[in-house]
Amino acid sequence: MSATLPNFTLPLAPEAFLRDYWQKKPLFMPAAATGLDSPDADTLAGLALEDGVEARIIQGAGKGPWQLQQGPLDEEIFSTLGERDWTLLVQSVDHFLTETSLLLDGFAFLPGWRVEDIMMSYAVTGGSVGPHFDRYDVFLIQAHGSRRWQIGEVCDEHSPRLPHPDLKLLDGMAVREEYIAMPGDVLYLPPGVAHHGVAEDDDCLTWSVGFRAPDYQMLMAEIAGECLADADSHLFTDPQRTVPNNPAILTDQDRQALVRGALDLLKPEGIERAVYRWLSTPRQDGLEFAIDDHHIRERDPHTALVRHGSVRLLMQGNRVWLNGEPHTLTEQQRPLVQLLASKRRYTESELEAVMTSTARELLHEWIEQGFFAPL
Repeated sequence: MSATLPNFTLPLAPEAFLRDYWQKKPLFMPAAATGLDSPDADTLAGLALEDGVEARIIQGAGKGPWQLQQGPLDEEIFSTLGERDWTLLVQSVDHFLTETSLLLDGFAFLPGWRVEDIMMSYAVTGGSVGPHFDRYDVFLIQAHGSRRWQIGEVCDEHSPRLPHPDLKLLDGMAVREEYIAMPGDVLYLPPGVAHHGVAEDDDCLTWSVGFRAPDYQMLMAEIAGECLADADSHLFTDPQRTVPNNPAILTDQDRQALVRGALDLLKPEGIERAVYRWLSTPRQDGLEFAIDDHHIRERDPHTALVRHGSVRLLMQGNRVWLNGEPHTLTEQQRPLVQLLASKRRYTESELEAVMTSTARELLHEWIEQGFFAPL
C-alpha cells in the first residue's frame, strides 16, 4: 500500500447506509480503506508488552480446545505459540498510536461519542478468536494478509455456547454468507450477528473499529455517583405522623415519601454532568505515548495539527468536555474548539479561519498538556 494516512470511505451515501444497514444487516465493502500499512505485526507485538496496554492471546481452532492468555504479556510468550492457530489482540490501539486514530475521521456519518476504540488483531495461518457475536456495532478492516469471514444468524445470550470459563464461543454456527477479506476490504456487522474470522496466511492483521453501546445500568451508576457527590445528607422526617392502623406494614404514603426523597437527589444538572463526563472519558489513558509527528507529516504535509489518539472532545453549548473534564468557552474560543471536536487532524487554513487570540491561548495550553501536537 502507498504511504498515506489511514482512511475509510463509505462506498454509499451515509443516509442509505444508516437506513438500510446500520444495526440491521451486514455489509461487505471491498477496497473501502487505505493507508493501513502502519502499525506492522512487530510494532503491535511491542505495544502488547507495554504496561497499561490491554492485550491477550487466543489459541485454538474448531471445537477446541481453546486457550486464552490475558496480559500483561511477556516477550518470551511469542516463541512458545507455534506456527499456526493463534491470534494476538490489542485493545484501544488508537489511544496509544495517534496515527491509527486518524482513520476515525472517516466515520463522521456517526456521532463521535459513539466511537469506542480501534482494536487490532494479528494472526498466523488458522488464527481466530472463534465463532462469536458482539453486543456492539463493528467495522472489521483488513490491513495485511487475508481473512476468511463466515457470517451467521443473529444471536443472543441464550444461543448455545461451547464450555469455556472465559471465552463466549458459539457452539455451532449456520453460515449465511462468506467472504475473503483482502487488504483494504471492510466488513460491517451489527450487534448480535454471529461471525467467525480465520486467517488465511501468516501476515493477517485486522483493525476492528468498535462502537460504544452504553449500558443503562452503568449509566445509572454514573448518574447516581455524580448526583450524590454534590448532595447534602438528608434524613427522612415525618412530623405529621399519625397512629398507624397496622404497625407491621409500610404504607403507600411512607413508601412514596421515601422514594421521592431519594429521587429528589437526582438533579437535572447532575444527570447532564454524568452523561457528558462518561461519554467524553476515553476507554484508556494513552497520553504518555508520544505522537509520531514526523511520520504523520511525511504522509500528509498539509496537516498542521493533530489530536492525540486518547483525547475525547464533546461539545455542550458554551462548554466542551475533554477527557471527562468540562471547560467553559468564550465566544471567541468556541469556533476553534468546534473544529477540534469535529475531526482529528487539521490544516493551517482550517485553523487560521477560526483562530483568535483567546483561542490561540487555549490551544497552546492544550498542546502543553499533550492533548494536541503541532506538526
